[in-house]
This record gives sequence, structure tokens and C-alpha cells, in this order.
Amino acid sequence: MNKDMLQGFATRVTQANKTELVVIIYEAAIASIEEGKKALEAGDVSAARKEISRARNLICELMRSLDMHYNISTYLMELYRFGHRELCQAMAYRDPKRLDNTLHILEGILPSFKELAKQDTSGPVMQNSQTIVAGLTYGPGSDLRETIGVGVGSNRGFQA
Repeated sequence: MNKDMLQGFATRVTQANKTELVVIIYEAAIASIEEGKKALEAGDVSAARKEISRARNLICELMRSLDMHYNISTYLMELYRFGHRELCQAMAYRDPKRLDNTLHILEGILPSFKELAKQDTSGPVMQNSQTIVAGLTYGPGSDLRETIGVGVGSNRGFQA
């Protein structure tokens, strides 16, 4: 993933509630797998290893965040384990087609979490984070400019 994509995910995390965080993890894992697949197909094993490692870490985070008091968590855990194993096998055998198995799983589950995120009315997980406002303004000479204003307060990020 390029720096802009990583920054975009980081910005979304600061404003996300619990369910939106899961959506962000899914989207980041999918993006990493797609980048890793491109790199592996191009023969750039180093770049592929970096992206697939990132995706494996994200899937591990999904596994750690499961609440095993619910039956569905058992099924999700098995899917995550299979996906993680396929990522490892893809790198071991340098087989980009194996990455499709994990992509299929994540892309299949993602819409459900997106729908849950729409219904989640809880506030952002990070309290006292910067407020980000983006928009278009007119500059000198009627130039249309994109601006991003970041509200910087004295109490940013996690409150200790």
C-alpha cells in the first residue's frame, strides 16, 4: 500500500466506532492482499512479502477481536484461520492464485460488517481526536482549491 492509502486508513480510524474499525481492518487487509498479489505476479517477492505480512497481521487482529461468547465467532475464527493459512501458503509456494481464497472470504463478509456499521450509533472509539473537515474553496483569481482543515486541540488522541 502506498503512503496515501495508509494515511487514509489512519484518518478513518480516528473517527471510527467499533464496527467501523472492523470494516477498516477488512478493507486494509483486502488492499494489502491485492497489492501483494500484484507484486507476486510481477516477481517482486520482497514487496509481496511485506504486503502479505501486513494482511496476515490484520487477519490476526480480526481473530483477537472476536467475542467467543457468540456462536458465529467460532465460524468466523475458522474462516480467518483458513485465510491466514492460505496467505502463508501463497508466499511459501509463490502462488498468487492462493491469495484469491482469502480475498473471496474477506470480500464475502465485508458487506455484512458495512451494514452493521451503518446501524452502529456508538461514538468514535478514540476520544478527543482531531476533527477533520474537507471541502472545496475558491482561492485568489477564482481558483477552485481542495482544503482540509484539521481541528487541533490541546487534548488529542487517547485520553489517559
